[in-house]
Amino acid sequence: MKTSFIRYIFLISFFGGATHLAVAQQDTTRLRKEVEVVKAYQPSISDAFKINDIPQIKQNAAEKPVFDYRINSQPVFSTFSVEPVQAAQMAREPKAEQGNGLLKGGIGNYQTPYAELFYNTEAGRRSSFGMHFKHLSSNGKIKLMNDDKVKAPHSENLAALYATHNFRKATLDAKLHFSRQAFRYYGYSGDSLTNARKEMLMPFWDFKQAFSKGGLEVQLTGDENPRSDLFYQANFQYQHFSTKSGQKENLVKLSGLIDKEFDQFWGQLDAGITVLKTDSIFNRAFDEYGKKQQLVFKLNPSVLFSNDEASLRVGLNSYAVMDDDSDGDYMLAPLVKAEWSPVENMLTLFAGTDGKIQHNHYSAIAAENQFINPYQDIKNTKYNYILTAGLRGKFSSKFNFRVQADYAKIKNQHFFILHEDKYLGAEDPFLKSNTFDVVYDRMKQLTLGGELFFVASKDFSLLVNSKFYSYDLNNLAEAWQKPGYEAGASLNFHPEGPLSLTADILLFGKRKALVQTAIYDPVISNTEPVQSEETIVTIDPILDINFGLNYQYSSKLSFWGKVNNFAFQKYESWLGYTQKGMNLLVGASYSF
Repeated sequence: MKTSFIRYIFLISFFGGATHLAVAQQDTTRLRKEVEVVKAYQPSISDAFKINDIPQIKQNAAEKPVFDYRINSQPVFSTFSVEPVQAAQMAREPKAEQGNGLLKGGIGNYQTPYAELFYNTEAGRRSSFGMHFKHLSSNGKIKLMNDDKVKAPHSENLAALYATHNFRKATLDAKLHFSRQAFRYYGYSGDSLTNARKEMLMPFWDFKQAFSKGGLEVQLTGDENPRSDLFYQANFQYQHFSTKSGQKENLVKLSGLIDKEFDQFWGQLDAGITVLKTDSIFNRAFDEYGKKQQLVFKLNPSVLFSNDEASLRVGLNSYAVMDDDSDGDYMLAPLVKAEWSPVENMLTLFAGTDGKIQHNHYSAIAAENQFINPYQDIKNTKYNYILTAGLRGKFSSKFNFRVQADYAKIKNQHFFILHEDKYLGAEDPFLKSNTFDVVYDRMKQLTLGGELFFVASKDFSLLVNSKFYSYDLNNLAEAWQKPGYEAGASLNFHPEGPLSLTADILLFGKRKALVQTAIYDPVISNTEPVQSEETIVTIDPILDINFGLNYQYSSKLSFWGKVNNFAFQKYESWLGYTQKGMNLLVGASYSF
């Protein structure tokens, strides 16, 4: 009876969701989804070509690569992002299988030095300690789309300490970290300008920005004992974020997760509170520069029914936002996640609905686009619902697949645009901007995605992944600077012998960008525009080809090289911000 009930509920959820998706295809917009994968490092030298990834000592089986479809805003070899504090999972630092440390160093074109150190050790029978330090920087010039050659230096530094202690029935993890990213606002759109004109017309031209972020994360996790009817996780996070332009953020987050088994189901409670204090932003409520404080509450109860071939989770997501400058906001959204495996270990159908409030603040948005105007006060994004349907499985033991459709209704989705001011009759009429403002709209979005993962052996794997987006907006003409499709392929080849190879191809569809011009007549008003003009610019598609080569000289020493943008493509990550050409980095890794 229980099996039939779950199967019946799943079929209703799946086909109901699929029908909704089919009807709404012509009326959709894109949902931006980010997935953060956190795992412990294990010092080694087998995968040293990935200079920003923590390599593993040994690959007994092919590891599925992870695609990050965000367009990288960094000029060279950098995946640094100023991440919002999240209470998901912390990276533990367990004892390495071979040695305790890994030292990596290299040098590349664009005057790029690179150094990174991992080290961990046991501090007793139940405790371990680890550390991670990194430096990566680049200099040189970039030729913009208007053929202006500009300086585009960039640097990032990272220091982190980890500790883990295993109690009899729980594990305590702690992480103390600090990072700093420095760069310049080097780009601009339109015709080429002299340095004097750029300094006169653009307030942020060549401004040296720096993001500094430090914090403490503590997580207590109950042991996942199959015999236990209770699992729990408690998290505390503190983050301080500051910029050279004067912004400061202090964020404290407390969250917890409890899973409890009852007679016929599991009950779960996912709850949390976030406190954010921000300084030196342009407050939307009062149209003035100042401070802001927000409280975000989350309370998401649910129940899970499951058996060997099906599962059903039903719950309610509830969020509340309290702002000291405006009225509070709240949201209730149903949570349903259903899965059914008609062919065990071969095919799984899944469907569901979800919803949330995305807490937006400067450090979080800067991870998406570092060239945004630093004084922006970003609205929170409300996902009224996210409908999902799809299937996953495998054609054989070596060939996996996944097909998924997502349809979402979103409020206050932000888009990045450039803004200009023009003054009639003035000697120098224009005031340009090379930092991005934000506009908002309600939108609906359909995402169709597919993934194929082929593993010929432990020495060879291939992943092909693509997503297609359909947008429907209430007021805006386009989903500014968002692509219509994204695709990628990743190959890993580790034959017997000292050599190993990886290759990646990333493809982004063309994007539409907006330059908005406000026209002022000083005779009438210096504060209210008399007219506005809009210029739409098409950003060409991006094709980015990267590959890496590793030579294992000995069990401890290897030499490696990595090439990014091997296609020598000149492309813009954001309007006006052209990326560097081919990046070459070579170096060595030593395990100890």
